[in-house]
Amino acid sequence: MHPAMDQRDWERRARSKHRAGPPARGPWRHLHALWLAVIVAVVVLLQGATYARIHARSSRIQSADEEIARRAEAIRAMLVKQEDLREQVAQLREVVVRMDAAVVDTLERGAAARKSNAKPTAATTTPTLASDPSSSSSVASLRERQRILMDRAALANRLAGVAPTDADEAFFDANDAALREMREERAAYARREAAEAAAGKMVWSKSVNDAMASPKTGGSRARAAKRASSSSTWDDEDRVVRKRPGGGEGSDDDAAGDDTAFDPAPKSLFASYLGRYGAGGSFLTPSASKAGRLSDAQTNGIGVLEDSALGRMGASRLRRASAADNPDAYAAVVIMACDRADYLERTVASVRAALGERPGDVDKFPVFISQDGRHKATRAYAEGEAKDFHWMQHLEDRPPTTRTRFRWDRVAYYRIAAHYKWAMKTLFDDLGYERVIVLEDDMELSPDFFGYFEAAGKVMDADPSVYAVSSWNDNGQKIHVSDERRLYRSDFFPGLGWMLHKALWRELAPKWPDSYWDDWMRLSDVRKGRESIRPEVCRTFNFGEVGSSKGQFFRAYLREIKPASERIDWDEESLAYLDGKAYEDRVRQSLASATIIDSPTQVRLVPPENAAANVYKVIYASERDFNRLAKRFGVFAEWKDGVPRAGYRGVVTFKMYQGRATVMLVPAPSAAVAKTYAQWTGTQGLEE
Repeated sequence: MHPAMDQRDWERRARSKHRAGPPARGPWRHLHALWLAVIVAVVVLLQGATYARIHARSSRIQSADEEIARRAEAIRAMLVKQEDLREQVAQLREVVVRMDAAVVDTLERGAAARKSNAKPTAATTTPTLASDPSSSSSVASLRERQRILMDRAALANRLAGVAPTDADEAFFDANDAALREMREERAAYARREAAEAAAGKMVWSKSVNDAMASPKTGGSRARAAKRASSSSTWDDEDRVVRKRPGGGEGSDDDAAGDDTAFDPAPKSLFASYLGRYGAGGSFLTPSASKAGRLSDAQTNGIGVLEDSALGRMGASRLRRASAADNPDAYAAVVIMACDRADYLERTVASVRAALGERPGDVDKFPVFISQDGRHKATRAYAEGEAKDFHWMQHLEDRPPTTRTRFRWDRVAYYRIAAHYKWAMKTLFDDLGYERVIVLEDDMELSPDFFGYFEAAGKVMDADPSVYAVSSWNDNGQKIHVSDERRLYRSDFFPGLGWMLHKALWRELAPKWPDSYWDDWMRLSDVRKGRESIRPEVCRTFNFGEVGSSKGQFFRAYLREIKPASERIDWDEESLAYLDGKAYEDRVRQSLASATIIDSPTQVRLVPPENAAANVYKVIYASERDFNRLAKRFGVFAEWKDGVPRAGYRGVVTFKMYQGRATVMLVPAPSAAVAKTYAQWTGTQGLEE
């Protein structure tokens, strides 16, 4: 007890503490409770933050979905608009062609009136372009309407934003060169018509530059123009032909060397296109019209490659290269090369690998490298690393000249045509081979390449309706093929690794064209209804993006081509279904059982075991309709002289869904497809 505290105070305090009990403890005296509270609070905060982020992300995803849906709808609307614009462009082009024909008809009537030298009398008058102001104004009006329509067509093409076709590339080039050329020609014709109206005479020039020169400048051109206009007539090609004093056609002595005495002037730009290619074809493909037929070309001597322009043999390595030196040879193989030594090296390696797949193929298929020109790297490779192959060099005696001044008519295609004829003439006529397989220097071969050609070649030899054998399918993209054993007959000559027989060469050689040989071989008058054999899966892969065609279709089609990879023993495969009658019956049966659709979204995906019966057909009524549907299904939208690419009697067959569905684009009875071999020979063709 404290000394200062008395006994009584101590007892009182002790009693107070006893009544109050022990002191109460605060909440912070238990640490585990404190930590538990902190943990709970942190978990709650983290959950709240997580839920907030999830909610924000969900909102963004929902907004993105709405934006995607909105853009998809805009894209669909744009596609519909593009399709409408394409149709408008096609309609405008047809209108322009008709207008141009009207202009030509007007000019021909004027020329006929001048030729008759009919003088107006009191009773009758014969209006001409020179004397009748209304006729001249009519021509000018037609020209102006033509200019407006052409400008609208160019604008519509740009608004459509689509890749140009063969025709569009020549027509609406990226730098508008073709459009400028047409404007220049229109301006030249306008100036010439004004001069004719003033002078009362019409003189045609053989080029746009000559037409732009004024007759008032005098000189030999003006004098020759005056003579030609006073005593001249028009031949079938609408060229001014001088009349001799005796009444015959020819040239005067004073006109010797005068380049305006015989003017190969086109009626107009469109008429010159139509005159060479016809109204129904593209600008690189003649149509089945009269203007594109061989008979006219042969009659006028236009477009046939003469032997004088064929070229000659340069350096070569042809020791023991003839068919007599290779009695076991089935077909000679020629690799057409020029100036791509790196491409050639890759192709030669692929040919060597394919030749090593079967014993005896080295003797059956002697290989030739045909080089066009003097490219040093190509020659060095052919003479060095490729010395196990024969080599020959083609040299031209003089540079070729194009028949037109238009940009699309490139001299490279003239050189290629001459090189091809020279090479095949050497192999068939000089070295005596029965068959030739033509390759290009940018191809890789499948392992069964030579076995395929030997097996398909037997069908070609036995069937006169077979035109050639090709290793290529124009619709051979990965999404459209599946069966590497399946072969087809096709009215369209595919090229790109192909074989022809000596009998066909003897038929083609005298009329071989001076340019665009592959499109020429697709003409109905050349093909005569015969069909090529092609595989479903390509036996060659074309890797050449750089070349004469400037990669025209490489990025759009060739890059996605599926090359064959199986090592198929073609000696064990039955090709009886390729017989003409059996194949036609098979197509008939497929068409009869196929389901009619008009959109790829209607194609059903079925199990692989039911794929054979999952067949569809899409009916098209015209070339334009075919192009529209082909683009919709993603196949090659091109038409050559009444034959769609990869088509058989107008029927284009391809696969979908890795072979689980077969789709056939089928012509309606109104579709103008080319005549069949049966129709050429007088028998009944495939009914629609």
